[in-house]
Amino acid sequence: CTPAAATAAAPSATMSEGMRRRNVQGDGDNLDSFSAGRALESLKQFDVYNKVHDDFVESRKSGGIVTVITSGIVAMLLVSEIRDFMSVEVVHSMTVDTSLNRKLPISLDITFPHLRCSEISVDTVDSAGDTQVDAHGGLQMLNLDSAGKATAGDPVAKEGECWPCLEAADAEHKCCNSCEALKEAYLDQGIAYYHILDTAMQCKSSLGCRIKGQVTVNKVSGNVHVALGHSVERDGKLVHEFNMEDISDGFNTSHWIHSITFGEKMPGLVSPLEGTRKIARKGAWMYHYYLKLVPTDYTTRYGEVMHSNQYSVTDSERNVQVKGGDLKGLPGVFIVYDFSPFLMRRSEQVKPWSFFLTSICAIAGGIFSIATLVDMAVSSFIEK
Repeated sequence: CTPAAATAAAPSATMSEGMRRRNVQGDGDNLDSFSAGRALESLKQFDVYNKVHDDFVESRKSGGIVTVITSGIVAMLLVSEIRDFMSVEVVHSMTVDTSLNRKLPISLDITFPHLRCSEISVDTVDSAGDTQVDAHGGLQMLNLDSAGKATAGDPVAKEGECWPCLEAADAEHKCCNSCEALKEAYLDQGIAYYHILDTAMQCKSSLGCRIKGQVTVNKVSGNVHVALGHSVERDGKLVHEFNMEDISDGFNTSHWIHSITFGEKMPGLVSPLEGTRKIARKGAWMYHYYLKLVPTDYTTRYGEVMHSNQYSVTDSERNVQVKGGDLKGLPGVFIVYDFSPFLMRRSEQVKPWSFFLTSICAIAGGIFSIATLVDMAVSSFIEK
C-alpha cells in the first residue's frame, strides 16, 4: 500500500464514521417521538366523552327549540346567581355586653311648632349623677315661623317706631318694640301672654322651635328632656324656673320627632320613634317615651366596626295642668332610656368565588342534562 492510498483512505474512514454518528442520533429522536405518540394514544382509553363524526350528527327542529329554551333558562339563572353573589348577607349573633367607659352620642331632630326656643331648655340627667344643663354643645335651636320655616328670630322696631302693647297698654306701657318688651308688659299687668304670641307682630316670627344636633352622655341609664322654663342645678338637683302666670292659659307641647338615634347610624337600623307626632289641643301636656336600648355592633365586609343601639319604646302622656292653673308635673317631652345587658352583633358576609363558580357549573351541567333528556323524549315521541 502506497502512502497516497493510505492518505486517501483516512478521509473516507472519517466521513463514514461521521455518517454513522448522525444516523445513530436520528434513530434516538425517532424512538422518542414514537414513545410520546404511544403515550398519547394510550390516553384515548381514558376518554369518557365519545366523539361522533359530523357525518353522523342529525339536527332537528325540536332539538333547536330545546336548545333555545335551555339557553334562555341558563341566562336567567346566571343573572340570578350573579345578583345573589353580589348581595351581602348579614349574620346576627348575641352575647353579653362587656364594654366599659363608652360614651353614648344621642342625635335628636324634634320640632315644636308652638313653643318658642326662649321658653324651653334641653337637659340630660343620668344615673351616674352627671347633668347637662341647657345642653347646647352639639345642639342647634332654630326659630320657626307659622309656616315652619327657620327665621332669624324676633324683629325689633327701628328707632322712632312705636309698636303697640295690645292688651297690656297703659300709661306706663305705651310702646312694646320687641317680643320681650311685650311679654314684660303682659306680666306687669298680670295677663297671660301665650294666646297673643301667634298674632303679635313682635313675636309671630318665632312661634316654634326645632331642636337638631347631638348630645353625648355616659353609657348608663338616664333621660334627655325638653321642658318648660330655664334650668339650673341646685344642690345636685336639676330645677326648672318659670312663672306660673306665663302658662295660665296653657303650654302647647305638640311635637314632631323627625329622627332620634343612639349611637352611629348603620344599615338596616330601625328607629320606632321616627315620624312620631303628638298634638296637644289644650292644657299643658307631659309626654314620656320609655326606651329599652340594645347595644349593637355592626361589622362591614371591610372590617369597619360601628357602635349603635336598637331600641323598643312605650309611651305615656297626661295633662299636668289642673283647675286653678296649678301644675302636677312639668310640661315637656321626656325621653327615658335604659340598657339591655346583651350585645347584638351584626356582621356582613360575602360569598367566596369558589361558591359562585361551583353554582355556575351546577347550573350549566344540570340544565343541559335535563335538556338532553327532554330532547330524547321529544325525539322519540316524534318518531312514533
